[in-house]
Amino acid sequence: MAGGTTEERQALGLWTAGWIALFLLAGLLWLGDVALQWPVLLVPAVWALVVLRPRREGRGARR
Repeated sequence: MAGGTTEERQALGLWTAGWIALFLLAGLLWLGDVALQWPVLLVPAVWALVVLRPRREGRGARR
């Protein structure tokens, strides 16, 4: 598991979701049909929602 504060992990998760969204959109515009394949853009949106969900304090104590 990655170390760091909760804010650092959230920032990294959102940064990753943003780049995934950018690359997926670029790929759709270049090779795909956005009108047909737009649901693939839900992947980074769900990723960002998972990153931003509230966490309980006691769950990350496994080491």
